[in-house]
Amino acid sequence: MKAVVLEHHDGATAVTMSEIDRPELTAGSVRIAARAASVNRADLLVRAGTHSPAANPAAGPAVAGLDVAGEIIEVGDGVTDLRVGDNVMAMVSGGLAVEVVTPAAMVIPLPSAWSYVEGAAAVVALMTEHNALVTAGKMKARDTVLVHAAASGVGTQAVQLAVLLGAGNVIGTTRSHGDSPVLHRLGINELITVTDGAFADKVLELTQGHGVDVILDHVGGPYLEENLRAAALAGRIVGIGRLGGASGTLDLEELARKRLEIVGTTFRTRSAEEKAAVVSALRTDVDLEQHADALRPIVDQTFSWFKALDAQETLAHNAHVGKIVLEIQ
Repeated sequence: MKAVVLEHHDGATAVTMSEIDRPELTAGSVRIAARAASVNRADLLVRAGTHSPAANPAAGPAVAGLDVAGEIIEVGDGVTDLRVGDNVMAMVSGGLAVEVVTPAAMVIPLPSAWSYVEGAAAVVALMTEHNALVTAGKMKARDTVLVHAAASGVGTQAVQLAVLLGAGNVIGTTRSHGDSPVLHRLGINELITVTDGAFADKVLELTQGHGVDVILDHVGGPYLEENLRAAALAGRIVGIGRLGGASGTLDLEELARKRLEIVGTTFRTRSAEEKAAVVSALRTDVDLEQHADALRPIVDQTFSWFKALDAQETLAHNAHVGKIVLEIQ
């Protein structure tokens, strides 16, 4: 069957369409006929050589993609809550293939009002941001939330989730989309355009000096010092992405004075059981069918999966709002 494969030659990674073996269906898993998969920052990091494309490269070709949306065409032994014909979405390793096999515990029903493209755009972002906002960030109703890189796929979904879950005030930062009507429609109360890496003064002004309760940071090291200044007493800073770099300045005196928590989050070091727990928490807290309109992902562009490299290059240019998605034919 066809798949988009990552091939390594002389220190470089090529993205190619190849023929691979059909994956074996195992107990507790489902087989999905893939219809769409999104493009993620991790795809760029794999190509750059900073992320491994597979836990065990000797096991076979490394198929690109971190998610999938499609139709279940086969269920394994022990699967009782999913059926052939169900439309679903899931975080997977290797979503850019004609068929994908994944544990049933990782599968989320696709809201009936969403397309496959929207499911692929949403699933990883919803898992990431719910885990960051609720589990790591301990957001409560009426909390003030600051979302960095609010125009990104995960950033737009974070704003939607924060609004849905009752945040009292949602502030976003962006470097190049301050006048975007899309971002203003998401429910952001204030949008700060960051031009020199400084945003804390504006955040403190907008919050009458109190600061924000939860910071969702998709930028990383360069924002660390300003994050501490912008945080409220007993605030929580959640490190999700490192688009701007991994290192920053940490003022331990300010950390102690404000009694802050800094929490890092990633899926790369989680076990299958831990990832399934993230899915379960999301499905418990959020009725995606009921709130499909409120959480409908922003899709900036779609490409044919034969143009996977072009889609990745588009992502790298940072001119989009929301997600870039590949349709699988």
